[in-house]
Amino acid sequence: MRKKDQTNLPHSLPDATLAIEKLQRAITFRTVSSREEGETDWDQFNQFAAYLAEAFPLCEKHLKLASDSPYNLIYRFTGSDTKAQPGLLTAHQDVVSANEDEWTHPPFAHTLEDGYVWGRGSFDCKLQLIAILEAFEQLLQSDRKPKRTWYAAFGCDEEVNGGDRGATLIAKQFERMGLSFSVVLDEGGVVSENYINGIDRPIAVVGVAEKGYMDTLLSCSREAGHSSTPQMPTALGKIAKAVTSIEQSRQEGRITGPVASMLRNIGEEAPFPFALLFLNLWLTKPLVKVIFSKNPTLNALIRTTSVPTMIQGSDKSNVIAQSASAVVNTRILSGDDQGSTLKHLRAVIADEEVSLTLRRYDNPSEESPTTGEAFDLIKRTISAIFPEAIVTSYLMLGATDARKYQQLCQHIYRFTPAQMDRSEVQRMHASDERIHTDNVQKAVAFFLSLLESW
Repeated sequence: MRKKDQTNLPHSLPDATLAIEKLQRAITFRTVSSREEGETDWDQFNQFAAYLAEAFPLCEKHLKLASDSPYNLIYRFTGSDTKAQPGLLTAHQDVVSANEDEWTHPPFAHTLEDGYVWGRGSFDCKLQLIAILEAFEQLLQSDRKPKRTWYAAFGCDEEVNGGDRGATLIAKQFERMGLSFSVVLDEGGVVSENYINGIDRPIAVVGVAEKGYMDTLLSCSREAGHSSTPQMPTALGKIAKAVTSIEQSRQEGRITGPVASMLRNIGEEAPFPFALLFLNLWLTKPLVKVIFSKNPTLNALIRTTSVPTMIQGSDKSNVIAQSASAVVNTRILSGDDQGSTLKHLRAVIADEEVSLTLRRYDNPSEESPTTGEAFDLIKRTISAIFPEAIVTSYLMLGATDARKYQQLCQHIYRFTPAQMDRSEVQRMHASDERIHTDNVQKAVAFFLSLLESW
């Protein structure tokens, strides 16, 4: 085990008792976003904003800015060096829905048990939001300032892949204000335990790019009828065959720049077998792709992935549907695009009766540099709070609000200051989402250190 790096390490972690209580309260607001007009309860967002004003009175009084949307929140903390280009910290207020019957504790209660804060949004993404505001509030309470000016922006629609109400509108407001940023830090990778089997040290992964996003509708129409006299194949049968073919056919694996950089960083600090494997990609790349292909998370780092997520047929058990459909969600690796992906899907399905309709497409994000002052700041701060971790850049698999700020900054990074294993991360959009209280404390410490270091 390496000796702990004491650079920028706080003398002691801040008291997070109040931050934990504030996170518990924050979870009670059902800020569930929806794509469907009229289904989002915006009054919950208004109540949440009112609570934040009560919980962080100094932020509300001294830092709060007017927003173009009543459901977005923007703050500005003027630093001691007003000539330095400002930074931006982001998170989102909205959460995904929750089936209460599947939870150990109610998803919108304020449960604290076994050292964990339980509830929808406890990790994604109210931890980040509360920790940022708590860091701001603690600095204001002690009459301290960050070195440069920092903005904080909290949108309202990230979980529906960002409509036009949230970060999109905030970015337009910033552009109108003439702002550009030295760094943007959004939610993202964590300090991951057992990220790669065989490497005992936790690995802190900082997203420097995101995969693209695509939704494709598969549809088929055939003769309807009664289930007692079926004519095969049915429309639903053809759709089922199509999605099965998609599941069984992977696109070609590739090691892109962010992943190659990640492997080099890990290889420099990993035990011998991994160092040999990751530091000699010119020779070992085929073997790395085989190994990564066997793990769902690592597999998604090296290829475009497509998976069926929704299917629809008849609304009665004894009726053969005249039409059936399915939605396939694709996360697109840099170098692929909608054309190449649709071509792959058509080739795999190989059925002219199944039509493909593009429902949504977002390009892979731009790639941020892994050298320079901004990235070094984030690495140093992570090492200060999580001294045992290997810190590396990586490719973000999910979509975040970060890409909405690409016109305002060339140094966009994605990191959530929390140490978790895979099973904890997988609770994020599932039942029993939770966050350990130690992570609340470390998240506040992370943002305090970040604000005062640069």
